[in-house]
Amino acid sequence: MKPLRLAVLADIHGNLPALEAALVEIDADGVDGFIVAGDMVAGPDPQGVVRRLRELKAWLIRGNNENYLMQYFSGKAPDYLFTSQQWAFIHWNYRQLDQPTLEFLAALPEQRVIDLPGLDPIRVVHGSPRNNAELVYPERDISLLELALAQTTEPVLVFGHTHCAWQWRQNGRLALNPGSLSGKFNGQLGGGYAILTWDGSQWQAELRDLVYDTALIRQAFHESGLFAAGGAVARYYLRDLETGTNSLPRFVEYAWDLAQRAGYSAAPCVPDHIWAQAAEMFEAGLADGSVSL
Repeated sequence: MKPLRLAVLADIHGNLPALEAALVEIDADGVDGFIVAGDMVAGPDPQGVVRRLRELKAWLIRGNNENYLMQYFSGKAPDYLFTSQQWAFIHWNYRQLDQPTLEFLAALPEQRVIDLPGLDPIRVVHGSPRNNAELVYPERDISLLELALAQTTEPVLVFGHTHCAWQWRQNGRLALNPGSLSGKFNGQLGGGYAILTWDGSQWQAELRDLVYDTALIRQAFHESGLFAAGGAVARYYLRDLETGTNSLPRFVEYAWDLAQRAGYSAAPCVPDHIWAQAAEMFEAGLADGSVSL
């Protein structure tokens, strides 16, 4: 009998070319289902990615970026989410989704358990079981993984959010992060995903690298209008996808540091004039080497 296999994806970020490239590989091997650990949106084609995953009847959860969109959808979003340049990227993504898709995302859980008959159950989270924006890096600090395992009972725990692929076995339990399908941001181009295979007694994980045509994602950024509308976030995110660097979070940290030094430490977001100044200074720093990634 053929062993049951599940594809595990995370952090697709509206990157339909990466998703389609992964599906070509996965279809060639054959799997019995798809697990997606959040952050389907926040990229040039959020509508297309969600539609494709729904066609696959994937098990889905919301990531932190879906939760950002739900602030708009709930009607409770503060004004700065509509006007701030810092949030232009996310606001653009919200405007790309139709009402049925927004309702579908709103109904998704932040975590879920996949419990197939006769197989060990799998809990899927985005950041961690207690916070879907928490960053869990076992190779840097094992304590957060140990806490997550202590808070759950399922033999398998799937994470997303960090874009770093890893797997960890402890006391007969398996924890893994498939990495980001969209981009690794570790100096290598492409993304990653995982395959879970039931060997008759437990789940085995295989982490896989994905290579896709980054020219297609550049085209999507420009043709969709995201590159123009998304400002610095769009520019640095595309840069990271094309270079394998991790400049976007570094830029956001840089902008917040500049805002705090200018006396805006209590502001809910970086003021637009500081954001623009930070983008100019950060780019110059990358060029002359005074800013390192």
